[in-house]
Amino acid sequence: MNQPSAFATFKTKGEHVYRTSAYIQWGTSSTSLGSCLLLNPGSSTLFRERPAPHHSIMGQTTLDPTMHQLVKLTEAIYQPKAEQGTLEGRLHIYNLFSLQNPQAKEAVSLFEALLHAGDTALDEHITRSHELVKHPWMLLGWGCMAKTSRPLHSLKEMWLREIAAAGVPTFGKPCATGKNYYHPCPQLHVMRELILRDLVALHDQACGSVRG
Repeated sequence: MNQPSAFATFKTKGEHVYRTSAYIQWGTSSTSLGSCLLLNPGSSTLFRERPAPHHSIMGQTTLDPTMHQLVKLTEAIYQPKAEQGTLEGRLHIYNLFSLQNPQAKEAVSLFEALLHAGDTALDEHITRSHELVKHPWMLLGWGCMAKTSRPLHSLKEMWLREIAAAGVPTFGKPCATGKNYYHPCPQLHVMRELILRDLVALHDQACGSVRG
């Protein structure tokens, strides 16, 4: 098996850490295998030092539980190549906002406070269509939050406009409201294999099977 590794760019601003880019790498190719749009970065950390204040640093990171689940999803989508150890490329991980915090509710509250204080802006967290166009698909999975604030609603709309402009096929497991999408890595371990199967089927419906 071609064992994947993860890389990310982090920056500090004030007391807070932002993960501004991240991808999971199989082999050496820079070709995109796909992408996902989640809520915010979780618990992955650099193998080396924390970035200095107001500076960015890029390097190899630990794989957090969400990344491990995304590895399983990508390898299930590209099953023959994964089994043969010939899978080559990158899964790119995007977030509605880049403030790092493993607790979603806490992250949202802090992000909104930083917006209100003028310490960050919505535009700083959006990836534009000219970059998104390189992806064969995008998984939507920012979670089933019962209450969505105005900043989060605006972020989703901005992201969806850029994705639509790029023409990237999307899929995800819709929440009951139909406006949000289940996170690909549920907290309950017993649910992780179930949603994995659902997401592979949803990918095949949106993009066609690549498993032969």
